[in-house]
Amino acid sequence: MNSMEEHFSDSKINFDSPIPYYIQVKEKIKEQIDSGALKYGDQLPGEPVLCTLFTVSRTVVRQALAELEHEGLVARKKGKGTFISEPKTFEKLSGNLTGFYQHMKKRGHLAYSQILKQEIIHAEKDITSKLNIKPGSSVFQFDRLRYIDNEPIVLTNTYIPSHFVPGLEKMELSKESLYGVLEREYGVVVSRAYRTIGAVAASEYHAGLFKIKKGDPLIVINQIEYSSDGALFAYYYGLYRGDRNIFEVEMVR
Repeated sequence: MNSMEEHFSDSKINFDSPIPYYIQVKEKIKEQIDSGALKYGDQLPGEPVLCTLFTVSRTVVRQALAELEHEGLVARKKGKGTFISEPKTFEKLSGNLTGFYQHMKKRGHLAYSQILKQEIIHAEKDITSKLNIKPGSSVFQFDRLRYIDNEPIVLTNTYIPSHFVPGLEKMELSKESLYGVLEREYGVVVSRAYRTIGAVAASEYHAGLFKIKKGDPLIVINQIEYSSDGALFAYYYGLYRGDRNIFEVEMVR
């Protein structure tokens, strides 16, 4: 058994579970990717080997690999095999609010920010209307280009009325979660958010930041955030590379 096969030596599926076999196989492989045991460029064992390791049919393995490919986690190359894809950020459109840094660190990636702007401004109407404050009000503006494993992935602009966060413009924030700093330094917990999602074509400026082509797709997130005491706390505007970000939605009936 080679080192790659050893990753799955204890990954037996539960044949008594109501969960379909292919889903169990997919989740076992996904666990290895999430933990960092499998990294970008690694080649998965061939289908016959995976069949033996999981004690399932080739149909089950192929369906599991198809699901992983659909989610952007692996790429299947004809005549060569199946390889771990470049890491993509997975973010739920509903669910727990966690910081980018915390989320990526948990998934085993190097995450950091290039700070483009960190200052107090007199905000214009389009920003103050989102925050429900008067035009020209003093606002902390925080613009960051977020990196995963040294590649630019997300551009975020965060706006917070300055009276909530005195002195935040002077703090070192490049390698910390903003949520973590807000909770530690100001006792503010962002507990609820309302977000909308859209898409735009990359401008020349944004293409340069992301190292992509002008016109490439970008996902747009607008988000209004509320603190645990119910106060409208922040407005967030994010541009996400369309080729490197996936948003998940869970729906129930």
